[in-house]
Amino acid sequence: MKGEVIMRETMSRPARTAGALIAAALAAALAGCVEKTSYATSDESEKVAKMILGKAPAKIEHRLNAELEGKIALLGYDLEPDQVAPGGTFTVTWYWECREPPGPGYRLFTHLVDSTGESRINRDGAGPIRKHFQPEHWRAGTVVRDTQKISIPKSWGSSVVDVRVGMWGQSGRLKVTKGPADSEDRIKAVRIQVREAVAAPPFAVPRAPAPPKIDGVFEGEAAWSGAARLDAFSDTLTGAEAPRQTSVLLMWDDAALYVAMKAEDDLLQSKYTKNDEELWHEDAFEVFLDPRGDKKDYFEIQVSPAGLVFDSYLPSYRKNDNAWSSAAAAAAKVDGKLNDGEGGDKGWTAELAIPWKSLEKGGGVPPADAEGLKVNFFRVDVTSGKTGYSAWSPPLRGDFHALDRFREIALVRPKAPVPAEDGGVKP
Repeated sequence: MKGEVIMRETMSRPARTAGALIAAALAAALAGCVEKTSYATSDESEKVAKMILGKAPAKIEHRLNAELEGKIALLGYDLEPDQVAPGGTFTVTWYWECREPPGPGYRLFTHLVDSTGESRINRDGAGPIRKHFQPEHWRAGTVVRDTQKISIPKSWGSSVVDVRVGMWGQSGRLKVTKGPADSEDRIKAVRIQVREAVAAPPFAVPRAPAPPKIDGVFEGEAAWSGAARLDAFSDTLTGAEAPRQTSVLLMWDDAALYVAMKAEDDLLQSKYTKNDEELWHEDAFEVFLDPRGDKKDYFEIQVSPAGLVFDSYLPSYRKNDNAWSSAAAAAAKVDGKLNDGEGGDKGWTAELAIPWKSLEKGGGVPPADAEGLKVNFFRVDVTSGKTGYSAWSPPLRGDFHALDRFREIALVRPKAPVPAEDGGVKP
């Protein structure tokens, strides 16, 4: 029968597991669904079967009774715990009731929103229901227990997590016709308090013993031996560790901020040939600087594996003045063959010397006035299948210009020598 759920098993009857029997029972109960469900293991089918309820449970911790166009109702949810620390995890179980099947292609979504109202993370695919039994498979009268285990990045930096949920398909989101909602047709479901959500302390950057040679090669160079090191770049959207790592060295003197970067990369690509071209569409390293840390005006400087530079002054959010020049000295070196398309490359390195004088438009020019200096660093990594984006301080949304996610750095000066009692000087 067209549209019927069919689950075939190749094992003999005596060898069938409990999970397989439940899967078969679920298949029979769900005849008439739009598409067939699939499971990698019988354990997965058994887990999902236990989440399909004949009726709503008598006890739901938090009642909502929100409705999506009269087709789907969110009866409520269970939550454990009701507070979370940065880097911690909470579990929420949603109770959905299908009153009318929404149709082919409909999916659940879960968005995590911070205290400013900014959507920063989605957890649309978390949990067995999201992986194996989306709303396109639901039948009228079905109650679905949808359990999601959700982690909060250590870098969350907000006092609350607002969890907003709903359903979307090819025609857009189903409208919230009853219950708490925002202007984007998302049910305002849960607010969770975040403990100890405090800003990270300034990152200490030492003074350079001598100006480095800007040639793209810095490993083993004495001038860089005492530089501060940043590791563990994270995915810009999720905060998860990036699959191919980037490390950054930082130091400074009265003339400039010095930045060195090393990137793992097995396919080096950047076909640009001129400065100030749109380098960010291919492999690139990006530096953002907010000299006063006031989220008003800031600077963007990029370097490609070919050593080309894109730089821009932004007097306000995303208002680029590309005529501005950083006057930065820049160089890069590849470990492989740039643009040969064969893969097998190992990576690339870059060095930048950014003159403090060029930041005068941003006010409070370091190092004379370095209080509040904030920065962020990004990596664009083009592979054969997709483009990866990672950052030192991930914005947790699709925006490199997320000024609230820049981190403060402190320009550390060497300690003055202490006079000795005999009139000499202690080292």
